[in-house]
Amino acid sequence: MPKPSRIATKAHLGQAVAHLLAADKRLHPVMKRAGELPFRSRREEGFEALVSIVVSQQLSVAAADTIFGRVKEKVVPFAPAELLATAPETLRACGLSAPKQKHMRSIALAIQDGTLDLERVRAMPDDDARAHLTAVKGIGPWTADIYLMASLGRADIWPVGDVGLQAAIHRALNLRKRPNEKQMEKLSKPWRPWRTVAARMFWIHEDLIRKEKRQAEAARKAVAKAGKKAKAG
Repeated sequence: MPKPSRIATKAHLGQAVAHLLAADKRLHPVMKRAGELPFRSRREEGFEALVSIVVSQQLSVAAADTIFGRVKEKVVPFAPAELLATAPETLRACGLSAPKQKHMRSIALAIQDGTLDLERVRAMPDDDARAHLTAVKGIGPWTADIYLMASLGRADIWPVGDVGLQAAIHRALNLRKRPNEKQMEKLSKPWRPWRTVAARMFWIHEDLIRKEKRQAEAARKAVAKAGKKAKAG
């Protein structure tokens, strides 16, 4: 079966998981804890999707969704010209910091003047697409990688600078320390051409561990509280 450059079907996802498990035995316990990876349809692509990724940087999903929802209520229709015409004070009231506003406006201007062509990005090879995106001020490697992964469904994107992914790999593979970008690239070689799926596996694995820790801590506190209450009674 040929290896697609995009994860467009459940069969592609199954093919990716089978390859990863065969290529690296260290992934077996990671996959066992993560469980069956859900097939996810691609996000919307285009200007709105790209800007939503910028908004989400260093925020929880809930906070990012809230802020972006407010922005979309003020920028109607959500398009480059309308965003550029929106007053900074209005965007600030939505919860957008000055740097994020600057990045969003830079993207809007690049689309308007043709510097950024998201239609072309769709057909470009991964490296060319990343280079085209990151040539625009306001689009860093992380933003470009998440857009290629989530909106375009690319199969072999590996966000080496994602701190959360670095931490997840550190824990999952029991490494001495968190890998840097160079080490992340080296670690990922056996996982080509399905590194997008490998990243998802590690992210889910880490989320589950953190959830279990929170639940254990909540249970511990509940027991301690019950003990204090019993003594007081």
